[in-house]
Amino acid sequence: MKTGIELIAEKRSEVIEVEEIAFTTSKMIGRAEMLIEFGVRPSQKCEAITLLCEAGALIAAKIDRLNNLKQE
Repeated sequence: MKTGIELIAEKRSEVIEVEEIAFTTSKMIGRAEMLIEFGVRPSQKCEAITLLCEAGALIAAKIDRLNNLKQE
């Protein structure tokens, strides 16, 4: 599993619009909730954690991009 910094760096290189981030992260979080609620295997819990990490990385990468725009 990649570290949070690695995930954010990877996502920063992708140019994603705010609406797409909102849609993508909401799908990832919804899927993670389903896996946590109804998953019976440990691998499903791990998949849920991975999804939540990736959603967080997308959000953090967008925040970094916006902060960089403000500073310019």
